[in-house]
Amino acid sequence: MKILIYCTLLTLLTPTVLADNKPFYLADDQDFAPYVYIDSEGRKAGIVYDLLVSIFSKMEQDLKYELFPWRRAQKIVSSGLADALVTIPTPNRLVFLVASEPIIRLDFTVHYNNDNPKREQILAINNIKQLQPFQMIDYQGDGWAEENLKQFKVIWAPNYTSAVGMLALNRGDIFLDDNLSIKAHVKKQIQITPKLEQHLLNIKHGDNVLYTVPLCLLIRKDSEYIGLLEQFNKTLHSIKASGEYQQIIDKYVLY
Repeated sequence: MKILIYCTLLTLLTPTVLADNKPFYLADDQDFAPYVYIDSEGRKAGIVYDLLVSIFSKMEQDLKYELFPWRRAQKIVSSGLADALVTIPTPNRLVFLVASEPIIRLDFTVHYNNDNPKREQILAINNIKQLQPFQMIDYQGDGWAEENLKQFKVIWAPNYTSAVGMLALNRGDIFLDDNLSIKAHVKKQIQITPKLEQHLLNIKHGDNVLYTVPLCLLIRKDSEYIGLLEQFNKTLHSIKASGEYQQIIDKYVLY
């Protein structure tokens, strides 16, 4: 009887013990330079990637950080296979995810091809409503754009890199993005496809900030690690205070 009770208790306790030993599983975008991406040598890199690795190390929490095509990364989290992702906390996402404090904020401006005959009109845009006459370019899986650009004419590229390539070839008027990211992609694509260099260098950037978005750690509400958010936020504050946060950003500003 004692053996039976012991075996029953072991069966009940084992899943919990195993769950506690699992690393925090973060699925993210492989094509969002300079924030998170796979570099030319196949290594994970980026501002957000380096920040998260540092924060979880300081929290003494094992981290499994994997990169995928963006739509697949989101599906891995929504299906419950991963604990979290890093992105904009849109209303649709907050139905099943809880957001940390912003890891970083991105200022979005218009980006356009300098040969576009509507160049002067594009440069005059200073709010989202003024985007109406233009052909927008964006990429599938961009949750903010899918929710906020519904009323506009949008060509949906399969991924971020394709969206930048379409803009370089003047296949649309405007791509909304932050300067650091689009400059990183232009540099990357020139290295991959040198024959398109002049087209890619023809991408220019407006000065008017149309909106600012936060990138946050979004943890599934049903994740066993939902309780980590408070510690995560405190550790984020600590690396900002120590100067490490800015050092990581400065490492990628060369883009």
